[in-house]
Amino acid sequence: MTKPGKIIGVLLCVLFSFSASWAEITVSATVDRNQVPVGGTFTLKVNVSSDQSVAIAPPSLPVIADVQLMHNWTSSQSRSSVVSTGQGIDFKTVKTKIYSFQYATQKEGVLQIDPIQVNAGGKDYQTEAIEIQVVAGGLAQQQNPQPGGTGQPGQPQWPKDPIDQLEDRFNQLLQRQFGGVPGADSYMTEPRNAKEAFFILAEVDKTEAYKGEQIVASWYLYTRGRVRDIDTLKYPTLKGFWKEDIQISTHLNFEQDVINGIPYNRALLASYALFPIDEGKQQVDPYKAKATIVGGFGFGRGFQATKASDNIPILIKPLPKEGKPKDYTGAVGVFQMTVDAPNKSIVTHQPFPLKIRFEGRGNAKLIELPQLPLGDTLEIYDIKNESKFFKNGQSFKEFEVLLIPKKAGPLVIDSLRSSFFDPKKGEYISLQSEPIQLTVLPGSKQQSIGEERLKAKEKKTLPGILSEWNPDYRPASRSLFLWPFLFGIAVLVIIGKALWDSGLLVKNLSLEEIIKIRFSNIDKLIAKNQIRKVGIAATNTVYQVLGDISGEGGASEELDKLLAKTIPSVRREIEVPLQKLVDYFGVLGFGPKKYVTEFNDQEGLKTKVDELKLLLLTACRLSKGNVGKDES
Repeated sequence: MTKPGKIIGVLLCVLFSFSASWAEITVSATVDRNQVPVGGTFTLKVNVSSDQSVAIAPPSLPVIADVQLMHNWTSSQSRSSVVSTGQGIDFKTVKTKIYSFQYATQKEGVLQIDPIQVNAGGKDYQTEAIEIQVVAGGLAQQQNPQPGGTGQPGQPQWPKDPIDQLEDRFNQLLQRQFGGVPGADSYMTEPRNAKEAFFILAEVDKTEAYKGEQIVASWYLYTRGRVRDIDTLKYPTLKGFWKEDIQISTHLNFEQDVINGIPYNRALLASYALFPIDEGKQQVDPYKAKATIVGGFGFGRGFQATKASDNIPILIKPLPKEGKPKDYTGAVGVFQMTVDAPNKSIVTHQPFPLKIRFEGRGNAKLIELPQLPLGDTLEIYDIKNESKFFKNGQSFKEFEVLLIPKKAGPLVIDSLRSSFFDPKKGEYISLQSEPIQLTVLPGSKQQSIGEERLKAKEKKTLPGILSEWNPDYRPASRSLFLWPFLFGIAVLVIIGKALWDSGLLVKNLSLEEIIKIRFSNIDKLIAKNQIRKVGIAATNTVYQVLGDISGEGGASEELDKLLAKTIPSVRREIEVPLQKLVDYFGVLGFGPKKYVTEFNDQEGLKTKVDELKLLLLTACRLSKGNVGKDES
């Protein structure tokens, strides 16, 4: 290699290493089953995922006793999603390389697969160990027993799940067609039966807490099939807890999770921040839902079942009595206190604001106003407060106290004290503000609070009513009627244009014609560079069209439910690309303004709009005979 070529090669290596150091890499190992008959086969997969292009070395497999390697192959997959970052929302693409190894078992017993070493992006990663139960022929058809059962004769066994039967039949078809090689594919409660069509697991970040301490509880749906629809039958009642919502999912966002080596699709159902209000033994009660699951390949009519999570016992400890300060106001967590008077120069007999703000991790809503050092120079005129709990577990409470100074001259507001209980340290922490120095100017008695209120009332006279007679006064009779008339005409024009743009004035328009009118208006918004309005108009058009096709109207149903009520050919042709476009236009219409400006590309936006228009017209043609009067 020439000298310039060597320099370029070194620079490329340095740049590649630099990007790899910022890559988010995950490595995991899974098996397609953890109970296999003697002589049966199982597939071990090593998955290496990264959001950057990195160098990946083949996995270093440990020695696995009493098995024979039958076949191995490598595959890749890519997944894109919209993610929330500290600077807004962004699209994220994760590429996964999958190393698959098919083994045949030779001996009954427990098969141990030790951690597997993988080098990716110049770093070494290690998977979790996996255990597989190798049983005598025929027993592997049974499901995992209820925790506490042994799986031996005489113990209760779980029945065969319909989804597993569906997948077994499909796997047998693959084996006949392709020679036996399948294609590429805190505290949490344990699944009662890890091979059910779906199950719900509950998770808490702690099982012991002090009274008032924050506990995060979440419920997840796990499935190996595809969820066609889900209905929540019962949300947890959570008696004995103050509850703040963190996230209540309106649609399912699945990610992969592994339980005992078995990969599942997992989606968050609900998450709450809980604050115990009673001491002693409490429990987080179940989340109950009914779902329809179809096989991993989407075949069959589906299997419907009702499942619920288990109770989680929580031990709530009382706050210690020793060392409790007199100024303790009930806050449990870690907080900061700021005290400020925005106006440093004030006037006697006139109110000025003193702001006291608490913020941190915990429930700041429970914090009470600390005692104010008023003395004989100040009196309280009014008190307001505002509080909010955020989804990241932070909260704040701000008091605005209006104080009235009685005397002119220098004024010092002494330090304020407040205390909270830190559950991590297990002790009370006291906060103290800095003194605030103000200057009070003398004010006139005519500017007192009472006289200011009187003046405000006197000024509230009705417009158009004469306070004294004027012989030269002539009412503007023409103007009195002209302006309401012009205003009415303008309102009618605006309403008429909106109805025409939406296609509602022409009842005989077909749905395809309405779509063309809608997208003609969207093109005008693109030309005016009104990006946010484009996102809103495109999203509304999708719901109107699917609502018309499904007969639901579109306004009161979620996208998944509307698609589920269309004919199969529509779902097959448009569901996947439509979901991506709805996410895209949803971000444009309702995402942060800073993120929307990144889409200020009219050509790229026009391409997305044309793709959406084509999908909706395709849905109309496939549903022909069910929509529009002209198509009946």
